[in-house]
Amino acid sequence: MKILAVGAHLDDIEIACGGTLAKAIKNGHQVKTLIMSKSGYTNKEGEIQRSDEIAVQEGRKALHVLGIRDIEILSFPTKDIPFCSDVVNAIDVCMGAYNPDIIFTHHPFDTHQAHVGVSNATIAAARRRNTVFFYEPITPSGRSYVAFKPQLYVDIESTIDLKIASLREHRSEYSKFGAEDWIDGVHSRCGFRGYEIGKKYAEAFEILRIEMGFENDLCF
Repeated sequence: MKILAVGAHLDDIEIACGGTLAKAIKNGHQVKTLIMSKSGYTNKEGEIQRSDEIAVQEGRKALHVLGIRDIEILSFPTKDIPFCSDVVNAIDVCMGAYNPDIIFTHHPFDTHQAHVGVSNATIAAARRRNTVFFYEPITPSGRSYVAFKPQLYVDIESTIDLKIASLREHRSEYSKFGAEDWIDGVHSRCGFRGYEIGKKYAEAFEILRIEMGFENDLCF
């Protein structure tokens, strides 16, 4: 199968579905990531906290840890990726060239405005695609008035270490998100999702729609 993961920023995919993508690659599936921004950012005072160059460098290293080599990074504004025709078209072009069987993207009721824009643009671009999943937001961007509904689970016990190692490559994000508390938070959520399905670690997804083909099932 060909899998496309769409994210607003370099780190979103690793946090939310890194274990799933690493497992898919280990099992012979193709994975491509489409990142909509170079992901540098400034603080509230306008001071640069993470340059585009550092973000791209760290992001590529993080995705390489997961085994992902097909990485496309676009140049939409980090904080303000809108739901508009330019963003929809960029994702549509990628989908047309890659022709994925499965698409992962942000939850549409995330509380980060760029995540919401990318989610809605992906939904629009994927209007003719039959299998689309939303990955789970994490605090602080996930505390919405519409809850994420875990419907699909992937056992990631075999790839949890790769997922955590990929996050550690985002060195400029480490302190911003609480250092080891950030790592522990992501790790603990995987443990909780695993507990829900009787496994050690898992990632959960909400289903927009899914095509079931018995000759080619969704086992990663």
